[in-house]
Amino acid sequence: MTSPFGNPSHAVVAFDESQTGTLLGVFAWVLGSLEIMKDRAEAVGEPRFAEMNSTLTPRLESLLQTVTAARKRSPLTPIGQMEPTVESAYSAVRQAFEAWIELTAFDTAQAAMKEHTDAADEAPRDAENES
Repeated sequence: MTSPFGNPSHAVVAFDESQTGTLLGVFAWVLGSLEIMKDRAEAVGEPRFAEMNSTLTPRLESLLQTVTAARKRSPLTPIGQMEPTVESAYSAVRQAFEAWIELTAFDTAQAAMKEHTDAADEAPRDAENES
């Protein structure tokens, strides 16, 4: 199937307001999680988390721009501020994300503290081995 613009159509979807809000919330969750992973990568010296962020974030942001552009082109819904149904669905996902952050924040802090404690414990041994 070819789109009206002459390009092959890979996916054509239509979301109602609730689905749109949920999808926008999912983008916020995943992009936020990738930022948290990047921060954790710095805290615990785990470069693969930062690599995931740098690989996936541009793709997700591009997809988000595509969704936003589609919303702007929609003759059904003028885009400005989020419509109440979109906002409500987005908020439900956002609240779940914030709860997830609370659940994982302690684990992240613990991992960072362990990394720094282990490094501090290793430092005296390294100094002893050098003498």
